[in-house]
Amino acid sequence: MWICDRCGIEHPASPEPPTCVLDRGEVGIEEAGDLGAHTGRWWTHEELISAPHKTLHRDHGRGLHSIKREPHFAIGHWSFVAVTPAGALLWDPPSWLDTEVLDVVSGLGEVTAIATSHPHMFGAQLGWSRALGGVPVLVNERNREWLPAPDPAFEFWDEHAEPLPGLELVRLGGHMRGSAVARTPDGSILAGDTITGGLAPDWVSFQRNFPKHIPMSAAVVRRIVDRLDDFPYDRLYTLGGDTIDKDARAVVRRSAETHIRWVSGDFDHLT
Repeated sequence: MWICDRCGIEHPASPEPPTCVLDRGEVGIEEAGDLGAHTGRWWTHEELISAPHKTLHRDHGRGLHSIKREPHFAIGHWSFVAVTPAGALLWDPPSWLDTEVLDVVSGLGEVTAIATSHPHMFGAQLGWSRALGGVPVLVNERNREWLPAPDPAFEFWDEHAEPLPGLELVRLGGHMRGSAVARTPDGSILAGDTITGGLAPDWVSFQRNFPKHIPMSAAVVRRIVDRLDDFPYDRLYTLGGDTIDKDARAVVRRSAETHIRWVSGDFDHLT
């Protein structure tokens, strides 16, 4: 297996390194999955295991945990394990797989499903599925084109799915067409980077394209926040490690309203 060091996505075994499924050359800002041309190197799982690193683990309480590789690899995201009485969800799985991180994840509870917020977070999802006994990998239908190869482990969903009782996957779009969040039974939102943090405390932001810092439009932010209002939640966690530990719905709504006013030109007289 090959792992791209720009995005961390695992690709099928082949004699020579492949072309990354996300590498579409110098694509325009309107293209889905715009990370620009890939110029990095390819790794194998064996190489990632042998490179010096450690696994960071955070316990957020209420059955929610996050893990990350240090020093970081590829995008360097935080992965999440949401533990419920019926099993656990591995969300935005790590791009690497070794005994240490497998022991951490397995020690938190029996993982019965894997899902991702969007294609940039596919990571080593099939490697994790096999290591955890062949658990299903849930992929949003609108992200199908970004899979490196088909596999029987994939199960596709579109607007809404419930892989565990009370644990919901909700497509919101925005960053990518199939971008989604997970809402845990206790009311925590795992937002990927559909919603992300900011330098100000108790604040979130909305970006369509992170490498080029292009914000989402007013209409898209409104759609995302209105859709989220259908689901009760009080905490929010992003793949970058941003945490809103209380009153998350109010924080999201307040941040969204300000974002909408700025991109709509309400404050142009101040600039």
